[in-house]
Amino acid sequence: MSEQGEVFERPDTVAVDPPLKRHHTIEPFAFLTSVKENEKKHNVLLISNQPFKINLKAIWVHCGLVVCSDGGANRLFDSFSNDQEREDYLPSYIVGDFDSLRDNVKDFYQSKGVKIIPQYGQYSNDFQKSIRCVQLHFSLLEQGRQWPYIDDDDGLKEIWENEMGGTSDIQIHIYALSVIGGRFDQSVQSINQLYILHQTEPNLHLFFITNDDLIFLLYKGVNYVTYPDRTVFCKDTSSPPLCGLLPLGNKSVVLNSFGFRYDIKNWLTEMMGQVSSSNRVVGEKGFIVECSEDITMNIELNL
Repeated sequence: MSEQGEVFERPDTVAVDPPLKRHHTIEPFAFLTSVKENEKKHNVLLISNQPFKINLKAIWVHCGLVVCSDGGANRLFDSFSNDQEREDYLPSYIVGDFDSLRDNVKDFYQSKGVKIIPQYGQYSNDFQKSIRCVQLHFSLLEQGRQWPYIDDDDGLKEIWENEMGGTSDIQIHIYALSVIGGRFDQSVQSINQLYILHQTEPNLHLFFITNDDLIFLLYKGVNYVTYPDRTVFCKDTSSPPLCGLLPLGNKSVVLNSFGFRYDIKNWLTEMMGQVSSSNRVVGEKGFIVECSEDITMNIELNL
């Protein structure tokens, strides 16, 4: 196989049917389209502590659970101009070591019945603590159990591993807002979690929402990424939305695709080698990517 592989140029719009062979179906934009209760009840909005410009209300209505990671509660609080509006958008949980959470924000949400979960242990970050909270929320709900006592140091981890065995079959889609951005080391750690969580907690489907794009994992094998149409996530119709396929794991990846401006066949990608960036999504209602290993993908958001 040539390292370069083959490249095929496509027009602005291409009809892409679902693959006939066994495949992973990924609906990355369900946080913009889920309406029925059974569709959105396992959609989770996780808000972290980086600035965001995206319309929070447009996402909120499509998610059944909202969790703030430490200073993410400050971001939520500051998104609204008055307490009446804030009361209409209350998270279910605020989780973290609270080195960023302002006292007035904590007091407000606590007074409204939001569950505040301090976790002061420093062997995991606030994002990881929030992930455990999400897992426990759905596991306890399924079992009809109330929250047990949570130790303030690392209680969520202890309950998840010791009482729940650290596994779940409940399929959960987490849309993490403002996790990527700010300090570079934290962004790299977040991307690292895409790969780790898929291996250790495969019931979780993780998507990072930034001001500019959506970032998620394509899985080893055939992936069919589907959406109602491209205007759901890109209102600018003057050109197809931008995208990239980024080999940020620990292995090189061989790619085949159908539904991009520049489709590829037997195309080897790796860091320190060729990387697919600034491509465009031309699949009318979806596209196909076959990959030899898990790979990170980003798609432009223009809402």
